[in-house]
Amino acid sequence: MTAAAGSGVVRACQVRDWGLREALEAFGAALAASSAGELAGGGDAGYYLGQVALQNAVAERMRIGATIDIHRALVAGAAPAEVAHVLGASVTEVAGRWRTWAEGQRRLRDWCPGLGLGRDEYEQVAAVLAGDGGNDPGQFTGFSCRAEDAQVGSPRP
Repeated sequence: MTAAAGSGVVRACQVRDWGLREALEAFGAALAASSAGELAGGGDAGYYLGQVALQNAVAERMRIGATIDIHRALVAGAAPAEVAHVLGASVTEVAGRWRTWAEGQRRLRDWCPGLGLGRDEYEQVAAVLAGDGGNDPGQFTGFSCRAEDAQVGSPRP
């Protein structure tokens, strides 16, 4: 049952186990099937509940993906302040977000050897995060937030 098919409300329990691609495809189909009136606020409760479920599924998958890429960026040599800058967060927030994810990955490794995050990689990133002195925007030159330099996510500033 999908909002795009018009056969009912999409519920969180239906989309909970979807991956990002599946959630994006369903959201795209639902958006394409939407009327101008629905997009302008004239839909019924079922329409908007379906949109909420799909949007939430996409947002959650993107949040998880971003946290994995935080880990990958740090392993690849990005400074914690660079990661914090592109997120618009503090290094402390980045470290907390990474640590929550990484601890879950370590538990997964304990339960299922070969999956999850190994101790060496965990300790490598933990050391990088522990060694960072703060979130001073002057610590690096990799990314700019000036409107004339806007390139991430949109071709428009």
